[in-house]
Amino acid sequence: MNILIINSSRAYGGLENQTLHLARALLARGHGVVLGCPAGGPVYENAVGAGVPVEDIAFRNAGDLLAARRMRKMLRRHNPGVVVATLGREYWPVALTARFSGRKVVFIRHMADPLKKQTRWLVRLAVDNVVAVSGFVRDGLLEAGLPEGKVSVVHNGIETGRFAPQPEVREAARAEFHFSDGDLVIGTAGALNAGKGLFVLLEAVRRFQKRHPQSIVKVLMAGEGEGRGELEKRAGELGVRTVFAGRRLDMERIYQAMDIFAFPSICRETFGMVIIEAMAAGLPVIASSVGGVPEIIKDGENGILVPPGDPDALARAIEQLCAPEGQLIAANGSKSVEERFSDRAMAARFEQVLKKVVMSY
Repeated sequence: MNILIINSSRAYGGLENQTLHLARALLARGHGVVLGCPAGGPVYENAVGAGVPVEDIAFRNAGDLLAARRMRKMLRRHNPGVVVATLGREYWPVALTARFSGRKVVFIRHMADPLKKQTRWLVRLAVDNVVAVSGFVRDGLLEAGLPEGKVSVVHNGIETGRFAPQPEVREAARAEFHFSDGDLVIGTAGALNAGKGLFVLLEAVRRFQKRHPQSIVKVLMAGEGEGRGELEKRAGELGVRTVFAGRRLDMERIYQAMDIFAFPSICRETFGMVIIEAMAAGLPVIASSVGGVPEIIKDGENGILVPPGDPDALARAIEQLCAPEGQLIAANGSKSVEERFSDRAMAARFEQVLKKVVMSY
């Protein structure tokens, strides 16, 4: 099957990374894939480095007629049976251009925000399927009135081998942050803001430390955000020893420095990529029961779920993962990622959606 995937982003984050993972994984399954993205941008450069065929295109907005003409030429050159749009600003021009050229159209939806009324109309008229990255996102789309038959769920996936445990890296990774062998390192990753529940995490660690004064507990936060200054201040006030690693491009290495991973978000998270990365790295995981997170974690089996904004529940979960059962939970977490959230599993599910779309009339 020939597939054209469009991603007009000039940034590079989780969504863009997932687009590239999907393109690579579909190529590995024998499909003809071309990724349309802005030349010179990080998506384009990373795709070239990964051996994914690319074409220069970027939709600046829904009325970008120049990009639409460029896309028509791409359709003639590559003759894709399906065109996939990954960003909201691409939805209208991609759908209309592809539909008028006789191609099937698929949208990927990463956000929980409801689609605008006009876009819902477009989906009913000219889109064959909307792929939601979680059941949480799917439910929002259905509540907004999209036909159930036009919405599918394909969870995000990762290259599990990249994040696999690396015992030979652990010592050097911990040394970078001056962690000792006996330190209990609780890590987290993502934007540093109040919505991610990081102030709750600091309070939970303070409570855990008070109940276990013999333990040397340290927090490792990877990421940047407008809340960093306040987090540094609060950590000092609470006496929680915290290392701020900044934005990292080597998260597979940073996970090796941790003993427990915490995702204490109080937001409506659509999924939680860092959760599956940490689980693949062999870490026992604690996460808030918000949004699409319970689709990843089955409480007490492959991780622990806690109510959002509850530092005492988070402190008790840390205690639970310090017990021997923490290692069993970590092992189950790694297994569940391999089975359900690998890039291979993601591509297989996406392929099923595409086949259904192509076979429909």
